[in-house]
Amino acid sequence: MIKLDLHAERVEEALDRVARFLDEAVFRNESEALIIHGHGKGLLKRAVRHYLSTSPYASGFRAGYPSEGGDGATVVTLRE
Repeated sequence: MIKLDLHAERVEEALDRVARFLDEAVFRNESEALIIHGHGKGLLKRAVRHYLSTSPYASGFRAGYPSEGGDGATVVTLRE
């Protein structure tokens, strides 16, 4: 699974990186992608998940399992 670490990113910059990351993941025919946003105050997590809810590349997403970073990460299921 392809991964993107957004720790210490500001929301605007992070969302730009997420857009490029999803583009690359689809190009590579990945079925899932892991976005690590951390826990913090939750601003980045909420922004990333909102973005994913409107992305044409994402068919769904979920919080990471404990081994994937738990709620500090989001796993995206990509459209085929």
